[in-house]
Amino acid sequence: MSRGGGYTFTTLSADLGKPVRVGVSFHLDGRAWVAVPGAGTDRPHLHISHGDVVVRFCPCDPAAVTAQDARIARELAAKAAEYAAEIERLHAASTAGEGGDAAA
Repeated sequence: MSRGGGYTFTTLSADLGKPVRVGVSFHLDGRAWVAVPGAGTDRPHLHISHGDVVVRFCPCDPAAVTAQDARIARELAAKAAEYAAEIERLHAASTAGEGGDAAA
């Protein structure tokens, strides 16, 4: 795949006698849109779209949010922060490598 643009794909995996597994992979670029529609209302959700593919995260029953819903949202936020830190680390390493090559 080209490093120049993002792409999104879905896979279906099936083994005889086992449930079908569905996977969605987002390889995001500048066309990605991440938002929290409904913030400040009783129906907030995390919305990520890339091209024609959209994923939404929201509580099972927005009218009766539970402590488990809050725990899941915190875990999602923590993993997103961990992912962001890893991407920033990789970017810093690649930028440092470019600077080192330019100085040589």
